Amino acid sequence: MQVLARGSNFEITAQGATVRCSVVNAPDITPEEGARCAALIHDTLSSEVFARHSPYAGLVFDVQLGPAVFGPKTRASLEELFRAAERAGKRVAVRVGDTAIQRLQFSSLCRECAPTQAAVVSTDSEEHAWFDKRAPG
Repeated sequence: MQVLARGSNFEITAQGATVRCSVVNAPDITPEEGARCAALIHDTLSSEVFARHSPYAGLVFDVQLGPAVFGPKTRASLEELFRAAERAGKRVAVRVGDTAIQRLQFSSLCRECAPTQAAVVSTDSEEHAWFDKRAPG
């Protein structure tokens, strides 16, 4: 496993053709550090995973231990990433936790920004099935 980026509230790793971005809820980090981490996540995923000639087939965006909700700035950044995934034909499995609002927010994001390439999953088997499923087109 190769570490592509790491910050106070996340780690991005690559194993084979799949990248995993694991985000954790870190209420003790400053807003500035949170913004720095968000920018690093965005830049790394944009350049390493969703770039035209990326060797990676897809991303697991693991927010099981992440914040239960995200705000408008985070939504805007995630919209850019998910649209890039859709354009690049890169699969995204969003691994959510038990919070209903988290599932709802990410389901909406997937449906609106990456309808053929992104899905919300809750289990290992759903995650594997999503990557094994062939996208339309």
